[in-house]
Amino acid sequence: MKLSVFTVATPDLSPEELARAASAAGIQGVEWRCKEQPQDTQLQGPPSFWGNNLSTIDPRVTDEQLSVFSSAANRYGLQSIALTPYLTCGDLEGTEAVFKLAVQLGASMVRVGVPFYNGTRNYNEMLQDAVSYLKAVEGLAGEYGIKALVETHHFTIAPSASAAYRLVQGLNPDKVGVLYDPGNMVYEGFENYRMGMELLGPYLAHVHVKNAGWRPVAKDASGVEHPNLPQAEHGGQEAEPLNPIAWSGSWRPIASGMVPWKRVLADLKAVGYDGWFGVEDFSEAYDSKTMLSLYAQQMRAWWEELD
Repeated sequence: MKLSVFTVATPDLSPEELARAASAAGIQGVEWRCKEQPQDTQLQGPPSFWGNNLSTIDPRVTDEQLSVFSSAANRYGLQSIALTPYLTCGDLEGTEAVFKLAVQLGASMVRVGVPFYNGTRNYNEMLQDAVSYLKAVEGLAGEYGIKALVETHHFTIAPSASAAYRLVQGLNPDKVGVLYDPGNMVYEGFENYRMGMELLGPYLAHVHVKNAGWRPVAKDASGVEHPNLPQAEHGGQEAEPLNPIAWSGSWRPIASGMVPWKRVLADLKAVGYDGWFGVEDFSEAYDSKTMLSLYAQQMRAWWEELD
């Protein structure tokens, strides 16, 4: 089992601290977050997942700055497996720039852009744009020796395995694949895990590990409890059938969310998956170092149970 960490989930650790903690936990790979960072340190604020993340590679990085990340990984025996940016679908210039950075870093995978969906534009038009972009990306991937990844992600046109498959089908799976993320699929895109894996076949290129769950919104903005809360939690006749209750999704620790990770691992093993598992835990249930150690323990214990 090959374990990695996506540094978005460890915002308070510098490259050196991250590499040391991951190595101590028995993690072998690292996926570096790639995003423009404010140049003014006063604007950065405290460490956060999507803000001031201390192990983020700015695409404008110099060779000297990039060596800080690669040296940290090398010093602790970690493989830099991926560079994970936030590319826009259609931005071939930006995509190629990140591919070049990935080559410098020694990484073999890069997450590429997928259109966001909010109902303001027809899905079929967006699908055509995404497929055209990915065909061009396929050529770049061959040129640079990189595998481009389409992530199953809520609020995009690829929230599920089958929706992601529509984007990559017909492309060379050695150059373009799918980053399978069951945690994202809790929010949107759930379908039978093994069926989705079987559909993806050779396009199943990488797996992210995190968890999430849903709960009914108990009170409105004024603090009044919803009359249907007991029924939302336990079933039965509703107090006010014409007054639907809202639900809210949020991140959970890996063993405490809706993704049954032991079952997902069994399905992955059944379809012959032998790639990386990258932790992306946003639950904030543990400090970063404890989270990395616990993640490695969980995954290895559950994987070994399947033998």
